[in-house]
Amino acid sequence: MNSSIVFSFLSGLLAYNYWCFTTTYDDPVIQALIGILSVLGIVIGLLTLIRMNIVFKTGYGQSDLLTNWSMGVFFGIIISALFVSAIFILGDFGRLIIAIIRKISSGSMLWPARAEWFGYIAAFMSVLPVALFIYGMARGKYHFKVRDVQLRFPDLPKAFDGYRIVQFSDLHSGNYDRFSAMEKATKMIQDQKADLILFTGDWINAKSDEIIPYKELFTRMTAPDGKYCCLGNHDYGANSAWLDLDKFKYIGDAVREHISDMEFELLDNRNISIKRGEDRIRLIGVENWGNKPFPRKGDLDKALRGVNPTDFKLLLSHDPTHWDKQTIDHPQHIHLTLAGHTHGAQFGIETKRFQWSPVKYVYKRWGGLYEEKNQFLYVNRGLGFIGYAGRIGMRPEITVFELKKG
Repeated sequence: MNSSIVFSFLSGLLAYNYWCFTTTYDDPVIQALIGILSVLGIVIGLLTLIRMNIVFKTGYGQSDLLTNWSMGVFFGIIISALFVSAIFILGDFGRLIIAIIRKISSGSMLWPARAEWFGYIAAFMSVLPVALFIYGMARGKYHFKVRDVQLRFPDLPKAFDGYRIVQFSDLHSGNYDRFSAMEKATKMIQDQKADLILFTGDWINAKSDEIIPYKELFTRMTAPDGKYCCLGNHDYGANSAWLDLDKFKYIGDAVREHISDMEFELLDNRNISIKRGEDRIRLIGVENWGNKPFPRKGDLDKALRGVNPTDFKLLLSHDPTHWDKQTIDHPQHIHLTLAGHTHGAQFGIETKRFQWSPVKYVYKRWGGLYEEKNQFLYVNRGLGFIGYAGRIGMRPEITVFELKKG
C-alpha cells in the first residue's frame, strides 16, 4: 500500500479522535494532553513510514532493534486509533438515533452531549492495543514454548515405537534482533534429545546472508538420525521473487549452500529412508507449494518416487494449503505431514478448549493438529516473526512428536 495513503489514513483517524475527545472534555489540560499525543502519533507514523520505505527499497532482509520497535509501535498506534474511532462512531450513531427520536416526538432535533464515561472507555481502548503490542515485542516474540504431541499409528513399524521428532519452522532469521534469543531457541531444540530434527521452511526473509550470524548454532545441533528440512516461500528471495522465480534463483541457491553448511539435508522433491534394524520409515520433502503469488515448485509425485504404498510416510511441506489441495487425496497414503507458514498470525487466543486467530479466515489449517481420512497434518506456529516484530497470545513454537504404535 502507498505510504502516503497509510499516513493520510492514520492522520485522519487521529484528527477525528482528537476532535471527539476535545468535544467531550472541556478541561484544557486534557485537551492539551490529547493534542500532544495525537501529534506524537502522527510524527511516529511519519518517521516509521520513511524508515520502512528505506528498508524495503534496499531489500527487506536483516532487521534491527530500532526497525522492529518502530514498526511495532506504529502498528499499535494504528490499531489503537481504529479502536477509538470505532467507539466514538458507535457513540455518535447512538446520539443520532436519539436526536431523530426527539425530532419526531417534539419537532426539535437536539443532539445529546457525549457522555464522559464514553470517553473513558475510548481512552482505555487507546492504551490497551499499544500495551499489548509492546508486550508482544518485549516478551512475546521470544517466549518460546515446547509443545508435546503424541500420535498413534496402527501401521507404525515396531522399531519406531516411541520415536521422537522435533520440528521447528519459519525462523525468518533476519528479524531476530538478539543473538541470545536465537541461542536460547537452538538450545531448547537440542535439549529435547529427539531422534530426528526437522525444519519446515523460511530460514530467511529475503536475503540469503540473514542466516550467516546463526549458522554455527544450527551446525552444532545433532540428532541420531540427522537433520532435514524443506524450503519455504521466503527461501526463494524477496516478494518479487514469488512472481519471477528465475530472476532470483541465485538467492535460493545461496540458501541451499547455507543449509548444507549447517549440515541439514534439504529434501527438494525427494525422499530418504530412516532405518532401524529391518524396519524403516520414509521421510519426504517437497519444495514450497502454496496459493498464488507464492511459489508452486513442490512436486509430490516426484518426491514419492521409489516409495512403496506400504511404507510409513512423513512429509515436510511448508504451506498447509498443500495438504488440502494435493496431499489428502493423493494415491499414496501420507501418514503425517508437517507444515508451518501461517505463524498463527502471531496473534490469537489459545486455551485448552478454545483456539482462535485471525489467520483462520485465510488458512483453513492454521495451527496445531488436524486429522482427515486417517492422515495427520501438524501446522507449527513458527519460531520467528515477520512484519510486526512480536507475538501476542501466539507463542513461538518448538514441537516434539512421539510416535506410538497402536
